[in-house]
Amino acid sequence: MQAQDEVIGVLKAEKIDLALLEAQYGFVTPKKVLEALQRDAIQTKAEQWQEDIYEKPMGELDKVVEKQKEVHRRMLEQFLMVEKAHRQTLYELEEEKRKHSKYMEKSDEFTNLLEQECER
Repeated sequence: MQAQDEVIGVLKAEKIDLALLEAQYGFVTPKKVLEALQRDAIQTKAEQWQEDIYEKPMGELDKVVEKQKEVHRRMLEQFLMVEKAHRQTLYELEEEKRKHSKYMEKSDEFTNLLEQECER
């Protein structure tokens, strides 16, 4: 009876697709090794199909990628806000320079007028 169970386990392990076994155990090895692992799992009445070990990391990677896209979008928004504030500051600085130049011209004119008045 035990020999019959072992033969059934070997035959079942041989029928299973190699790609499925690689996905279940997470490594690429010779086919005989994977079949032996599957045969042992069948004989110990282990859960037939476990979750594909590549699915969870890929799901986590997808989450990380989405999070990075969101962070990238937020950083671009902040960068654009800073750039706009910088442009506004430069504009205000240029305006202050222009006002200062006008003030200095008027001040020079006024000083010249005062000097002319004193000379008379």
